[in-house]
Amino acid sequence: MKVLQIFLAATLAGRLTLAQDIPDAGTIFAHAKDATVVVLAGEGAGRLHAIATGVVISPDGVLLTALHAIKDAAEVQVRLATGEVFDNVQLLGSDERRDVAALKISARALPVLPPGDSARLNQGDPVYAITNSDGLTWSATQGIFSATRSAEEVPGAGSGFRMLQFTAPVAPGASGGALMDRSGALVGIITRGATSAAFAVPIESVLGLPASEHHVSLGSGASLQLPSKLAADVPQSSAAIANANPKQILRNAKTICIRSRTAFLTVDTLDRALALQKEWLKLGITIVQDERVADLLINIDRPLFTYVHTFVVVDKRTSVVLSSGKVTAFDGTIASDGIAKQIIKTFAAARAQ
Repeated sequence: MKVLQIFLAATLAGRLTLAQDIPDAGTIFAHAKDATVVVLAGEGAGRLHAIATGVVISPDGVLLTALHAIKDAAEVQVRLATGEVFDNVQLLGSDERRDVAALKISARALPVLPPGDSARLNQGDPVYAITNSDGLTWSATQGIFSATRSAEEVPGAGSGFRMLQFTAPVAPGASGGALMDRSGALVGIITRGATSAAFAVPIESVLGLPASEHHVSLGSGASLQLPSKLAADVPQSSAAIANANPKQILRNAKTICIRSRTAFLTVDTLDRALALQKEWLKLGITIVQDERVADLLINIDRPLFTYVHTFVVVDKRTSVVLSSGKVTAFDGTIASDGIAKQIIKTFAAARAQ
C-alpha cells in the first residue's frame, strides 16, 4: 500500500511539473506574433496578387513561407508585427515539391520560433497557429493534431513527402504560417487548408532551405499596399448611404478593381491605358484583381449594337455611384485612352480639394 502511495505521489508530481513547464495559449500566441510576418506578392506596378504568412526562423532575417504565394511574383514585400516594412527581399532557396520557400530581409535581432520535432506529436495534441487568413493579419487559431499522412493521401498535394494534418481553421492568406505544438515550438509550415482539415509540412523537412546556394533578389515591393479590411460585406443602412461623401471617398481610396461586362473593352486594356498616363502614377492608387480587397469598383461596358463605351466608379462599401462617363469609339483600345483620362480627372479633382 505504501509503495502504491509513493508511486501515485511521484506520478502526480511529474504531471504537475510538466504542466508548469507548458506555456498557456496566450503566451504562445504573444511570442508567435512577434515572429510572424505578412508577405505581399504583386504582379508589377503595385498590383497585389497574393497575401501570405511567413515565420522567422533566424534572427538575421531568414524566414519561411509558402512558395506558391511568391512564385513568379514581380514584386515582394515583407511586413513585421512591429510595423516595419521591407521592400527588398531575397529568395534563399525553395522546395517545389513541399511548396515552401526561404526568404531573407535585411533586419537583425528578430524574434524567432524555435524548431520542434513533429515526430513527437501525438493524435489529439493541441496545436496553434498565427496566420494572415483572409487578409486579417496576425490572427490566432488553435485546434488538434489529427495525423501524419503521406502527400499521396491529400488530394492535390503531390507525392514523396509527409504532411501534418490538423483541425485549426485556416483560410487563404494562412499559407506559410507556423504550426506550433503545445510548448510553442515550430513543428510545421502551413501549406494547405480546407473546411474540414488543414495541412503543414514538417519543419525538419525544410529547415535546410536557407543553406541553398540559390540566392535571387526579388523585385522591389515598394509599391505594394496591404488593403484595409472593409465592412463591405455588411449591408449599409440607408442613413450611412445618404451621408456618404463621394469626394471624400474618392480622396481616400487606395485600391480599385476593374470589372468588364463586355469583350470589346477588357480589364487588361483599361489597365494598360491607365498605366500609360503619368498622372495616374501620381495618384498612388493600386489596381487589384481581387475585389474583396478593393476600395472602389470600376465597371466598364459597351452596350450591344453601339460604339459607346461606358464606365461607372462605385464605392464598394456603400454601393454609391461616385462617377460615370462614356466614350464613343470604334474599338475598346481607342476608347480606353479616353476613359482612362476621364477616370484620372475624377480622382485628381477630388484630391485637389
